[in-house]
Amino acid sequence: MEIKKANHIDEIYGAVLSRALEINEIDSFYCEADPVRGGLSARKQLQLKIQQNANEGRNSHFLFVGYRGCGKSTELNHLQKDLDGNYAVLNYSVMKELDPQSIQYIELFIVTMERLFRLADDEQLDIDQDFLTKIVNWTRTKEIDEIREKHFSAEAEAGLETKGGLPFLLSYFVKLKGAAKASKSFKETIRQTLEPRLSDLIHHCNELITVVRMKMVEKGKKDLVIFIEDLDKIPLDIAQKLFFNYAHQLTQLKATVVYTFPVTLYYNTSFGAIRNYFSDTIELPMIKTRQKDGTEYAAGLDVLKKIVDTRINSALFASADIQRKFFLCTGGVIRDLFAMINVAATAAQIEASAMINEDHFTYAYNQLKKEYNNTIADHYDTQNDKRYEAKDFYTAMADLVRSAEKKPDNSAIMMLLRQNLCVLSYNGEGWCDVHPIMKDILLEKGYPLT
Repeated sequence: MEIKKANHIDEIYGAVLSRALEINEIDSFYCEADPVRGGLSARKQLQLKIQQNANEGRNSHFLFVGYRGCGKSTELNHLQKDLDGNYAVLNYSVMKELDPQSIQYIELFIVTMERLFRLADDEQLDIDQDFLTKIVNWTRTKEIDEIREKHFSAEAEAGLETKGGLPFLLSYFVKLKGAAKASKSFKETIRQTLEPRLSDLIHHCNELITVVRMKMVEKGKKDLVIFIEDLDKIPLDIAQKLFFNYAHQLTQLKATVVYTFPVTLYYNTSFGAIRNYFSDTIELPMIKTRQKDGTEYAAGLDVLKKIVDTRINSALFASADIQRKFFLCTGGVIRDLFAMINVAATAAQIEASAMINEDHFTYAYNQLKKEYNNTIADHYDTQNDKRYEAKDFYTAMADLVRSAEKKPDNSAIMMLLRQNLCVLSYNGEGWCDVHPIMKDILLEKGYPLT
């Protein structure tokens, strides 16, 4: 569904869709927020490093860090546009391509190969048949062929190209990806069958990358870049295992690769053990709405107003003050801002109101507060064999609010609070604060914040 600016209350839903801006929407709806995020522009840092890699023939692997809902996917789409068609870009989401509840690192190689074959097919690349035959032969080895026999349905088998070459390989890896997404038993097959042959899979993947890069350069592209998105949205324990146990394997891809990375793991005490596997870690901070001392940050509020006004006619808010309340209570989390406005607009429609008024804001505010209230509960940390009570989380947040430095220790409690967006990072200085909604909840529960 294409985004269109809302000029009537019933058009707001389509204007604040909970998704990243597509490349063709950047010019109309993107608002520059780098100055109020703090630090160097994350997008421009990545662009510079990609260009340097292409000029110097290097392979680099970057971690792109940021809270869920802060705009990472939009920034990557903008970056793809900034590259101005001079690069071949493979951009895929693990949330769409795989089962996010049980992703294994091997599956990333499978999807990457499927996307490379698709690019080769779309661009009609002239790939050496002997090279393709070598990979076809690999799929027909006894161990790998067992995967097809066990996990390809009759329908999949019927749709599998049998002529060999590029059509077969594209079809095969599409089916392989589909089995990985749909079948839990396939995960065990991967462990038993593909993992012992992992070096072969990585070798073929890298050979394919080399061939596709070369062919795309012949067609006038400067290089091949791979964006692997939404790894920050998968369950924390799965992400922790993926990056902390298999960083070496992930960085064997011979290309410039950008992985979105959970901010929780970035602030994890174990991060130092893997940081050297990756070329650089680049963080996209939140849009700041308040200064460290709690005073309102006018520049940040102005940017949020511009973001909303670009999508929604300001006349659909009963007053500028009501609109401003949305900005202040969501703390720069764009996802929360859009979700609140959507709920308020629905309430307005039900009441046959032409604009969002104070009552509609209050309803949306209470809905979001309920969601955040539900994120805090007793928690058992299986990795550390430790139990945390809800009051431990509330106490940690109250301590952070009262802190002048606002730079909490990277404790297990703080890691979980970052994961559910109760604690947010601001500015290039790296200071943190509690989500405004959670501050209200703390006050209601009687925790002193001053």
